[in-house]
Amino acid sequence: MRLVTAIAVLLVGHHTASAPVVKAPPSVVGTARAGAQITGLNGTWGGSGTITYTYAWDRCDALGGACARVEGATRPTYLLTDADVGKTLGLVLTAKNASGSTAVDASLVGPIAPSSNTLADVGRPFVSGTAATGSTLGSSAGIWTSPPSSVAYSWLRCSAAGRACAAVAGASGPSYGPVAEDVGHTLVARVQATLGATAQVVLSTPTAVVVAKPGTTTIPPATTTSPATTTAPTTTTVTTSTTTTPGPPSASSRPVVTGTVRVGQRLSGTTAGASAYQWYRCDASGAHCSSIHGATKATYTVVAADAGNALGLTVQLSGAPVYASLVGPVAPAGALASTGRPGLTGTPQQGQTLTVTPGGWTAANASVTYAWERCNANGRVCAAIPGATAATYAPVADDVGHALVAIATATSGGKRQSAFSVASDDVAAPPPLAPTTAPAVTGTLRVGQRLTGTTGVWTGLAPITYAFQWYRCDAGGAHCSSVRGATKPTYRLVAADKGKTLGLTVNATDATGAKQPAYASLVGLVADASALAATAQPIVTVQGQTLAVGAGGWTGTPSSTTVQWERCNANGRICAAIAGATSIAYTLTSADAGHMLAALVTAHAGATTAAAFSDAVKAP
Repeated sequence: MRLVTAIAVLLVGHHTASAPVVKAPPSVVGTARAGAQITGLNGTWGGSGTITYTYAWDRCDALGGACARVEGATRPTYLLTDADVGKTLGLVLTAKNASGSTAVDASLVGPIAPSSNTLADVGRPFVSGTAATGSTLGSSAGIWTSPPSSVAYSWLRCSAAGRACAAVAGASGPSYGPVAEDVGHTLVARVQATLGATAQVVLSTPTAVVVAKPGTTTIPPATTTSPATTTAPTTTTVTTSTTTTPGPPSASSRPVVTGTVRVGQRLSGTTAGASAYQWYRCDASGAHCSSIHGATKATYTVVAADAGNALGLTVQLSGAPVYASLVGPVAPAGALASTGRPGLTGTPQQGQTLTVTPGGWTAANASVTYAWERCNANGRVCAAIPGATAATYAPVADDVGHALVAIATATSGGKRQSAFSVASDDVAAPPPLAPTTAPAVTGTLRVGQRLTGTTGVWTGLAPITYAFQWYRCDAGGAHCSSVRGATKPTYRLVAADKGKTLGLTVNATDATGAKQPAYASLVGLVADASALAATAQPIVTVQGQTLAVGAGGWTGTPSSTTVQWERCNANGRICAAIAGATSIAYTLTSADAGHMLAALVTAHAGATTAAAFSDAVKAP
């Protein structure tokens, strides 16, 4: 099955101005298990004249270090052996034309599972999000030969090439916020899948090189909220035990104001690259703001007129105004006051979870309660959200386009004072429910054998649930009928399937109630219980307008294979032979627009033949 990675693979290379230039990076597909074949895809390149490609494979340790070239491995395909078990494999691709050459490293595959493992990776996890401090990254679970019962995550900090990785202390969830130490490195999620007594680890594709995002406060990895969490705990009170000023973790890219929010104290809103500052006095909800005459520096000393009001700071960056989070309400001199802003962690997106920290207070052991407010996009003009009084809050549809803040109220010794948290960035709508990697089917195409389907990888508002339905179709993928009762991810082939093709439809439903089907490529033709049969679907690779198909895997060793390319409907079903298209490579024509293309590969072993459809690819 051809697996399309949703996140671009990081490349590190060198080239001259006239040498080939990579436009779409190479990648590696295949099952990460000894005995399986992995395939390197060239990607897309620019450059004058004819470009040729050479290949080399590296075998590295489980964290991508101590890499050594695999002798004799100079083809785009590589058959994994027992020597690779527990190791990672990396492809080095060199593109060459008359003007020079460019060498790039594709991201690592592995660690490789033993051939005896029923659980192995067939589609690497990918990391989504911006590789910058102050952002939040999230990892998918990957695609496995069998759906795992549980998945655990940890994060690795790697070289710019996505190799030589080391564990990031405390980063053990499906999401992670890059910090200053990550700048100049790539990040990789280490995903461990478990099924019964079997566990297997795989590394995700790496991020781009992490950069420092101006004006952000980074999110400590140990407290980053999982993107899959949508419910809030019922506890509404926490206790602080310090009067020091903590660094304010933030889900926001806004400038940060620090200092004790009390009359007579000085606040600071210093921002790198700022050309001008203006402080504002607002009412307690952040509305009706007026500029404070003469308050045009990065610092501001709070005066008596500010008591009970909120303060706002506007910073000019690159000629545009940027709004700091509201500060306040300001406490009178000598009163209980905020010394360190309550912070937010999490992703400001509908259905994700934001968490507020209590901040710091002038009194030790102050108890803190919370109330969430919805503000305008500048983090001003805020109004209470009914019932939102927990330390966590999951944004809803009404929050989209608004900033959110939590009002932390501290109580100590009969004194009481509130403080605005930092404001989130504008709440984003959830991603549309859609597959980024199609469902896949693996297994031997022979009566009595079990096929296994995966869900694919989806975007959408978690939790996403999946329903499965298997279909029996004719030899061309037409006249499909649902197989009664075949509604699980696995399906055991029966005598009625002989000579037929099988289709799998996965119907996904996300938390918004949206529903969307996705279709695995046809598998078949199903062979008799004792006949030659396909064990691995042939893989189609795409290079510009040219498709090429591999030989697939078979229960025996074929003496030869022949190919017939077929044009299918948009779901990869109802396929018909393309006249004259019988070579390994096929060049797309205008007639293919809007269709899926697949190759029917026939293996010959003496007088015995067996045929198998490749995965289907959409005509670009």
